[in-house]
Amino acid sequence: MPRVSINKKKYLMTDLREWIIGRMDTLGKNQAYMGAALGISQPAFGKRLHEAKFTNEQLYIIFRELEATDENILRLMRL
Repeated sequence: MPRVSINKKKYLMTDLREWIIGRMDTLGKNQAYMGAALGISQPAFGKRLHEAKFTNEQLYIIFRELEATDENILRLMRL
Protein backbone atom coordinates (compact mmCIF):
# COMPACT_ATOMS: atom_id res chain seq x y z
CA MET A 1 0.00 0.00 0.00
CA PRO A 2 1.46 3.40 -0.92
CA ARG A 3 2.27 5.88 1.79
CA VAL A 4 -0.10 8.82 2.09
CA SER A 5 0.73 12.16 3.67
CA ILE A 6 -2.07 11.93 6.23
CA ASN A 7 -0.14 9.13 8.01
CA LYS A 8 3.30 10.74 7.75
CA LYS A 9 3.88 10.85 11.54
CA LYS A 10 3.00 7.16 11.83
CA TYR A 11 5.45 6.32 9.04
CA LEU A 12 8.20 8.36 10.71
CA MET A 13 7.70 6.46 13.96
CA THR A 14 7.79 3.13 12.14
CA ASP A 15 10.91 4.08 10.16
CA LEU A 16 12.70 5.25 13.32
CA ARG A 17 11.83 2.04 15.17
CA GLU A 18 12.97 -0.14 12.27
CA TRP A 19 16.21 1.82 11.86
CA ILE A 20 17.04 1.54 15.58
CA ILE A 21 16.36 -2.21 15.61
CA GLY A 22 18.41 -2.75 12.45
CA ARG A 23 21.39 -0.72 13.69
CA MET A 24 21.32 -2.44 17.08
CA ASP A 25 21.45 -5.79 15.29
CA THR A 26 24.22 -4.64 12.95
CA LEU A 27 26.35 -3.28 15.79
CA GLY A 28 25.60 -6.14 18.18
CA LYS A 29 23.94 -3.94 20.79
CA ASN A 30 20.89 -5.14 22.69
CA GLN A 31 18.04 -3.41 24.49
CA ALA A 32 19.76 -3.79 27.87
CA TYR A 33 22.84 -1.98 26.54
CA MET A 34 20.78 0.81 25.01
CA GLY A 35 18.68 1.14 28.15
CA ALA A 36 21.83 1.48 30.25
CA ALA A 37 23.16 4.14 27.85
CA LEU A 38 19.93 6.10 28.31
CA GLY A 39 19.81 5.52 32.06
CA ILE A 40 16.64 3.43 31.92
CA SER A 41 15.88 -0.28 32.28
CA GLN A 42 15.67 -2.74 29.40
CA PRO A 43 11.86 -3.06 29.70
CA ALA A 44 11.51 0.73 29.67
CA PHE A 45 13.68 0.94 26.55
CA GLY A 46 11.64 -1.83 24.90
CA LYS A 47 8.40 0.01 25.60
CA ARG A 48 9.76 3.32 24.30
CA LEU A 49 11.10 1.55 21.23
CA HIS A 50 7.75 -0.11 20.57
CA GLU A 51 5.99 3.26 20.81
CA ALA A 52 8.91 5.13 19.15
CA LYS A 53 8.64 7.77 21.87
CA PHE A 54 11.99 9.18 22.88
CA THR A 55 12.95 12.60 24.17
CA ASN A 56 15.33 14.79 22.20
CA GLU A 57 18.09 14.02 24.70
CA GLN A 58 17.47 10.29 24.34
CA LEU A 59 17.50 10.52 20.55
CA TYR A 60 20.86 12.31 20.71
CA ILE A 61 22.28 9.42 22.76
CA ILE A 62 20.68 6.79 20.51
CA PHE A 63 22.06 8.38 17.35
CA ARG A 64 25.53 8.63 18.92
CA GLU A 65 25.49 5.03 20.19
CA LEU A 66 24.23 3.68 16.87
CA GLU A 67 26.68 5.77 14.83
CA ALA A 68 24.02 7.58 12.81
CA THR A 69 25.18 9.68 9.89
CA ASP A 70 23.81 13.16 9.24
CA GLU A 71 21.85 11.74 6.31
CA ASN A 72 20.26 9.09 8.56
CA ILE A 73 19.22 11.69 11.11
CA LEU A 74 17.71 14.01 8.54
CA ARG A 75 15.82 11.19 6.85
CA LEU A 76 14.45 9.87 10.14
CA MET A 77 13.46 13.22 11.62
CA ARG A 78 12.12 15.18 8.64
CA LEU A 79 8.36 15.67 8.52
